[in-house]
Amino acid sequence: MSEVFTDALLGHLVCLVQANAFIMVEWAYLGRGKLRWPVLWAELLCMGQLCLSFVTEMPFFNAQTILLNVLYLFVTAQLFGGTMTDKLTACLINGTMCLLVENTVNYTYSWFTGVRTGEAWQHPGCLIALCAANFIVGAAVAHSLYSWNQKCALQPLQALVMSFFPGVAVVLNIVLMVTGTRQPATLVTMLLTFGMSVAVLVHIAIVQMFNDQVVQRENSRYRARLEQQRAEALLDSYTEQRRLTHEFTNHMSALSALLDQDDLKGARTYIASVSKLVAAGTTIMDTHNPLLDSILSKKYEEAAQKGVTVYFDLCDLKEIPFDGMDMVIVLSNLLDNAIRAAAQALPPEVHVRIRKTPEEYLLSVRNRVQDDLDLEDNKLPGTTKKESGHGMGLANVQEVLRKYGAEYTVSCRDRWFRFTCAIPVCNS
Repeated sequence: MSEVFTDALLGHLVCLVQANAFIMVEWAYLGRGKLRWPVLWAELLCMGQLCLSFVTEMPFFNAQTILLNVLYLFVTAQLFGGTMTDKLTACLINGTMCLLVENTVNYTYSWFTGVRTGEAWQHPGCLIALCAANFIVGAAVAHSLYSWNQKCALQPLQALVMSFFPGVAVVLNIVLMVTGTRQPATLVTMLLTFGMSVAVLVHIAIVQMFNDQVVQRENSRYRARLEQQRAEALLDSYTEQRRLTHEFTNHMSALSALLDQDDLKGARTYIASVSKLVAAGTTIMDTHNPLLDSILSKKYEEAAQKGVTVYFDLCDLKEIPFDGMDMVIVLSNLLDNAIRAAAQALPPEVHVRIRKTPEEYLLSVRNRVQDDLDLEDNKLPGTTKKESGHGMGLANVQEVLRKYGAEYTVSCRDRWFRFTCAIPVCNS
C-alpha cells in the first residue's frame, strides 16, 4: 500500500468522522423534523461527498474543502427540525467545534514533532489524532446539547452574552490558523490553542451549571405554585363539604316536615330538586385518592367556566405509583393544556381515562384541537408557551415520567390530540 494512498485513506477517514460528529450535533440540537430518517439521509450525503472527493482527488484542508464542509453543514441542517435560526446556530456550533479541534490537534502535534503547522496534516499520526479528537468532542458536544435542549431556561439575551467568549476564541483560532502555517508551533502557541479549547469547554460547563440553577429556581417556584394549587383545591373541597353539611340539616328538616304532612309526592319532588342542585354544584370523584379527587374536581370546574366538557373514566387510584407532588405535576399540566386547547376547538371536549392492569396504570388524556399539530419525534414539546417565565409545565411532566420509568406516546389526527402513558406498578 503506497504512502499516498494511505494518506488519502486517512484524510477521507477524518472527513467521515468529522461529518458524523456534525450529524450527532445536529440530531441532538435540532431533533427530527418533517423528513423521516434524517440521519440516514445525512449519512448518504456524507458518502456522496466522500466519493466525489475521492474520484476528483480533491486535496484536504484547503479553501475548497472548507467551502464544501460549509455547504454540507448547511444542507444537512435542513434535514432536521428546528427553525432557520436553530439550523444556523447548529452550523455555527459545528463550525466552532471543527475549528477548535483542528487547531488544537494541529498545534499540539506540531509542537511535539517539530514539523511546521502547515505540514502537520500530511502526517498519519496527526490525522489519526484528529479522527479520535473529532469523535470524542463531537459525542461530548452532542450529549451536552441534548441535555441543554431538555432543560434550557436561559433567555435569548442571556444566551447571546454567554456566546461572547467562544466567539472570541474562534476569532483567535482563525488568526493563528492564517498566520502560523510557516513555522513549527512553539510552546506558547500550542498552549494558547490548547488552552482556548479547554477554556471554551469550561465556559460551556459553567453556562450549563448556570442554566441548571435557573431551572432549579424555576422548578422551585413552579412546585410552590403547585403546592398552593393543591392547598386551594383541598380548601375548596373542605369548604364545599362544610356548606353541604350545613345545608344537609336544612334539607332534612324540610323533608321531615313534608313527611309529617304525609306529602310523599312533595317529598319525592324535593329530593329530586336537591339531588340536581348538589350534582350541579359539585363534581363527585370517587377514586379513593382524596388529593386526586380534589384536583380533578377543581380542573372540572375550571373547564366548565371555559365552556369545556370533561369526561372522566377512572378506576381505583388509591395505590397509583405517583406521590402527591408528582401526581399534581402530571395531571394538572396535562389537563391545563388539554382544556386550553379544547376551549378553542369545536366541540370543546376533553376525555380522561385511567385503567389499571397487573403490570401498569394506563393514563390517557384526549382533547379536541383547532388544527392538527406537527409533533416532532412523537414526543411532548418541552413547552407550549413562548413568554418568559412560562412553559415549564410540560418539561416537568417529562421529568416526572422519566423518574418513574413511564413510557408515553402522543399523536394528533383528525383534530384529536392524544396522550397515552404507561406507569409501571413495580415502581410504586
